[in-house]
Amino acid sequence: MSGLEIYLTIILPLHAMDEAYNCNNIPTLADNKEMHLVCNWTEEDYEYITTEDGRLYYRLKEYSQTDNYFERRARNKHWEKYNANILTTRKL
Repeated sequence: MSGLEIYLTIILPLHAMDEAYNCNNIPTLADNKEMHLVCNWTEEDYEYITTEDGRLYYRLKEYSQTDNYFERRARNKHWEKYNANILTTRKL
C-alpha cells in the first residue's frame, strides 16, 4: 500500500465519525474555527435566552431556513429532547 492509500484508509473513517459526532452532539457554542461539511453550526444557529431566574445563556434556535437535511434532523432531535426534559422537570 502506498502512503496515500494508508492515509485515506485511516483519515476517511475518522472524518466520518467526527461528522456524525458533531451532528449528534450539538456544540454549546458556535465555533467558526471548526469547519464541518455535514453539520456546520454557525453563530446564526444560536440565540441568547434569559431564564426565569435571570441567567443569560446560549442555545440552539428551534428553526433555521439554512439547514440541510442532516442539520434539520439533528435540530429536531435536539428540540424533542429539550421539550421532553422541560415536561419532566416542570413543577406541577
